[in-house]
Amino acid sequence: MAQGALLAVGDELLAGRVLNTTSYEAARLLSSYGYRVVEMVNVGDDEEAIVSHLRRLLTRTDFLLISGGLGPTEDDLTTEAAARALDLPLHLHQGILSRIRENERLQGLPENPLRHKMAYLPQGAEPLSRDLSVAGYFLRYQGKLLFFLPGIPEQFQRLLVDRVLPILLETWPPEEEVFTRTLRFFDLREAEINQAVREGGFSGVEVGFYPVFPEVQVVLTARARTEEEARERVQAVAELLRRRFPEHLFGEDDEELPAALGKILREQGATLALAESCTGGLASSLVTRIPGSSDYFLGGAVTYANEIKEEVLGVPHRFLRIFGAVSREVACTMAHGVRRRFKATYGLSVTGIAGPGGGSPEKPVGTVWMGLSTPEETVARSFLFSGTRHEIQTLAAYTLLDWLRRYLLTGNLFPRYRFGRTP
Repeated sequence: MAQGALLAVGDELLAGRVLNTTSYEAARLLSSYGYRVVEMVNVGDDEEAIVSHLRRLLTRTDFLLISGGLGPTEDDLTTEAAARALDLPLHLHQGILSRIRENERLQGLPENPLRHKMAYLPQGAEPLSRDLSVAGYFLRYQGKLLFFLPGIPEQFQRLLVDRVLPILLETWPPEEEVFTRTLRFFDLREAEINQAVREGGFSGVEVGFYPVFPEVQVVLTARARTEEEARERVQAVAELLRRRFPEHLFGEDDEELPAALGKILREQGATLALAESCTGGLASSLVTRIPGSSDYFLGGAVTYANEIKEEVLGVPHRFLRIFGAVSREVACTMAHGVRRRFKATYGLSVTGIAGPGGGSPEKPVGTVWMGLSTPEETVARSFLFSGTRHEIQTLAAYTLLDWLRRYLLTGNLFPRYRFGRTP
């Protein structure tokens, strides 16, 4: 199968000001069609560096995708670098120039030679945009394909799907069918999953392990003569992992943990309300990020101050004075209070010390109490998470939602957790 590489251009990428999402999206799409991406490179707005990488990557690939550096400013150097690297002259494309001038006229802008430079393409290049509305072109060079795309993610993605992929498929039709599935785990380390796959003794399936905090994603890929055969190979591994880690495997492909919880709540006709302190509304944000969450999520309360815990959730002042805000008693009262106040089937609460300060020998930073209130009873449990403030808050929010998910699946109020040991 044809092999390609991705070259992303821009000082902003190297400075960390902008995340390189274009290469990520391209690699994911190309891999799903069986094309192998052998290298991904970020390079600054440096003509010499762009020339060097283009020449090097051409020696080991069948096609290249180059993103960024096609704009009108002086630091947009990709086209000039490409002409040098390929030893091709730049030719004026009258259609692009006419489109630029028309846009200038419509917007009441004076003609600008910097914008006009976008109309110059390496000899033999053809625009990717059929209506010439965005920058980008492709070039057949010594049996290889080079695609130059804008760095703006929306424009890049549109040209990638509408133009780049069809040209690749026409030039190098897939030699085999590819089937890919992503399994998503929470509260599990990749080494444990890897060991289970090794013990299964499967062949013909590529397994990739990707920690995407706070979960682990396992990508299963099989290539075969037919899609059915590839699918069966992947399904065999997926089924093994479902049996081995039934509580930890919460979703497949794009299904997020809050969506997995929401699916169960919707199926059971149940509703949820949240009371948050140390997470500052993060758990509620995760829930409402899922389309259709209004079917089961009634609302939440961010009760950061003790006075608000008392007034909104009915936490007794003596609990706060005697046990402190981070305690079993307060977590239980918060969960029960929010369930009663919102008239929800289930109430969840979280209160803790996210740090970096505020800890003590008795309650160190990372101490978190969570409460779960059901129509039958209200319970609480404690965790001790480690990491930065953001990591502790994120782990607490995900664990809170996962606790209810596991309870709804198994009926067990106290499932075992590997992360967040009991203090």
